[in-house]
Amino acid sequence: MAWYLGITTPLYVLGLFFGSGIIAFGFYWFGIFSPGDSKLFWGLCLIFPLSLFRDLSGSLSFPPLILALNIVIPYSVGLFGYLLFKFVLMPNKLVLLRGFVMSNFQGAALLERLFNLLFFIGIATALTYLLELLEWQPDRFVSLILVLAAFALVQRLLSVVPKTPVYYAVIGFACVWVSIRSAPSVAVFLSGFAFFLGLYLVVFVLAKQLVLGLASIALDNAVDVNGLRVGMIPAEQIVRVAQPDGSVRYEKKQVAFSSGQDDNIIVSPNPAGLDAEEIAHLQDLAAAGALVEFENKIKIQPSIRFAPVISIGALLTIFCQGPFYLKLMELF
Repeated sequence: MAWYLGITTPLYVLGLFFGSGIIAFGFYWFGIFSPGDSKLFWGLCLIFPLSLFRDLSGSLSFPPLILALNIVIPYSVGLFGYLLFKFVLMPNKLVLLRGFVMSNFQGAALLERLFNLLFFIGIATALTYLLELLEWQPDRFVSLILVLAAFALVQRLLSVVPKTPVYYAVIGFACVWVSIRSAPSVAVFLSGFAFFLGLYLVVFVLAKQLVLGLASIALDNAVDVNGLRVGMIPAEQIVRVAQPDGSVRYEKKQVAFSSGQDDNIIVSPNPAGLDAEEIAHLQDLAAAGALVEFENKIKIQPSIRFAPVISIGALLTIFCQGPFYLKLMELF
């Protein structure tokens, strides 16, 4: 209709259609939205009148990005506020802090964090250099969102690659080479390294691990394997680990998103929930004594219906005619 009225061009219509579709699929692929929620998001992106964003320019005038920001930021702030309230009322706060230290500063975990830091800096540097080549200069907030999204996307794509010493050596060398190659001077390299180091520590170490740990304590319930029902959403990942002697043991991992491409992953957080086959497999493992270490229990998270959250994001988009935080900045 906008094309018919001469308000826009066919190229923009195609960009809007496929751009919003890719973002909607990304929400589903990362295990945040269910298929229905993703389709709702996609549909909403396509029905906003373009005149609604006539006062905006650049990347912040793109409806899918505006709607995504108006969904993710208020939901994250609301969830963090609730978890902070639960933390204040928690009787023994040292349990959470001790678990955070133990999970992040042991040998293997610490080495993994250092590699991910190097990986993050390489991705951030490469993306910054690419945006400069394209002569696209989004504002600082959008740039940070793009860096975090690119890092999560590349990590997800490489999750199916076996984590061998060759993998770590090749990826590590590539990240170092890209970081040094892209920096015009030593001073710029050091300043960029310090900035991305701080961003990584704040987002992926302090915020992510502490929030996940607090969410696990405040929201999740341990359910016996025999009491599982179809549709229950796991709050943790169970992985099959082969031992040097040929035996197999099962470990639990705390993850933020679903990552079930690996055949060794038994169950993983997924908005679709457990199906009958996964439940039967878990019950067979429990009967064989493979889950005795976990007392035959798995943590289940509450089912979050994102349709109301998406609807609130759409209302914020309409009333604020763009990202809601821009209106807040005008008020203060």
